Amino acid sequence: MRLLKMPKEKRLSEQAVITLVNHTIFQFGNSLSLIFINLYLWRLTESLLINGLFNLTAILSQAVATILIGKMAKQKGHLAIYRYGIFLTAFFYLCIVVTQENMVQYFYLFALVRGISQAAYWLSYFTLAHEVSHNLNRHRYLGWNQMLMGLANLVGPAAAGFVITLYTELTGYIIVFSIAFLMFIIATIGSFRIKKVHSHHKEYYMKYLKLVVKKKPNFQKALFGWFIIGFPQGILMYIPPILLFTIFPDESFVGYMNVLFLSLSIVASYAISRFANIDSTKIYLLVAAIGMLISATFLIWEISIWTVVLFMAISSIFKPLQGNTYAAYYFTWLDKIPLKENFRVESVVLREAIINIGRGLGIVIFMVFSTEINPATIPWILVFVMAIQLIIPLLAKDQ
Repeated sequence: MRLLKMPKEKRLSEQAVITLVNHTIFQFGNSLSLIFINLYLWRLTESLLINGLFNLTAILSQAVATILIGKMAKQKGHLAIYRYGIFLTAFFYLCIVVTQENMVQYFYLFALVRGISQAAYWLSYFTLAHEVSHNLNRHRYLGWNQMLMGLANLVGPAAAGFVITLYTELTGYIIVFSIAFLMFIIATIGSFRIKKVHSHHKEYYMKYLKLVVKKKPNFQKALFGWFIIGFPQGILMYIPPILLFTIFPDESFVGYMNVLFLSLSIVASYAISRFANIDSTKIYLLVAAIGMLISATFLIWEISIWTVVLFMAISSIFKPLQGNTYAAYYFTWLDKIPLKENFRVESVVLREAIINIGRGLGIVIFMVFSTEINPATIPWILVFVMAIQLIIPLLAKDQ
């Protein structure tokens, strides 16, 4: 029993627990609908181009909005922006419910609203994550974060897939988006339990970035790492569910497969939360990069149920290892760079903007080489973006 007892310094505070619970509610709303937005667009258009443009517009608008919102978060407080992000996400799904099939005509406007809402939420959430944790328990916090997100993402798509199959045409999709809207309203209410941390530093210090990089050159390499991590993420946001659906056209099947993939992520995240430490950062990043590359090589053989499932299953194991490890490594920079925690919001702005530019470029590369479900090009594009992940351990330099 002593071996299972958590050391005091690794335990999570009450505010950390509240933040995680509210984030889980938010993520459950997202998981109900996120993969099915792309399937919804696919059912309406059967166009990878429109799916790609929707995701590209959302990601790039998120990158730009993050930079613009950063100054507002510093002046008004990131907790207020956090609530705006949840509310705007609720508004996004309400608009889908109202417009229904007409969403296709205005998909770029929907993408803009999604990008702005995600920018506000994730900028604030990652700032909160650093605020309610510290170097000794951050791997644990991020591990629990990944587990709870995995649990929400496990239940959500399976439930959504079941609901969608109960109804004809697109009625099930509208019901799912309505439930998602309700989840975001609950998350907005729950956000008022999170206590505001008062700060006298209201100035936006982004203008000092050049000086920060000059004094700590390796910080620039840490920022570039987010760009590389974003490369495959943009493509993986919408291609795997569409691949599964084209092979086996049943939404419930896509939802149940997602349960399998996320179960693996939960197990991996639990192991990370229990045993990971900041000293092994480079080893974790190298193992994760190799694992993700191996996952994509199965698709070179053929694009079929078994290869797509293997690809998603293996990448689901190594993705949380990469994400959690690099996030924990990046957060340690806030104790090393000039201004320290007073550069916290700016550091998250940089992370979100850079990773979304990487995601956007990944989608552009995919769209250039494959505008349809082409088994000759899709595997090689995925292998390429996964292989680039091998650069990341080289960027995790000593501080």
